[in-house]
Amino acid sequence: MLDQREKVMKVGDLVMFTDDGRYAKWFFGKFAEVVHYTPIGCDGKAHCRVKWLDPVKYHDSHTTWSDFSADKFQVCEENL
Repeated sequence: MLDQREKVMKVGDLVMFTDDGRYAKWFFGKFAEVVHYTPIGCDGKAHCRVKWLDPVKYHDSHTTWSDFSADKFQVCEENL
C-alpha cells in the first residue's frame, strides 16, 4: 500500500533524493529527472534510473546518471 505522501513515479517526473542514509552526503536534496522506472525489481522493490539536473560530485568525480531504489526519492509536485 502506498504511503499518503508517496506519488507513483513515471518516466519524465522531476524527483528529489530524500533518503538520509548511506548516499545522503552526496545526493540528499538533489533534483533529477526519471529516465527509466521498474515497478518491481528482482528484490521486489521499485527502481529508477535518473539524470541529475546538475552533475553531482560523488567521491572524486561528477555523475550525471544514477540508479537507486525508487523509495529514495520524492516525486515533486507539478505546480511548484
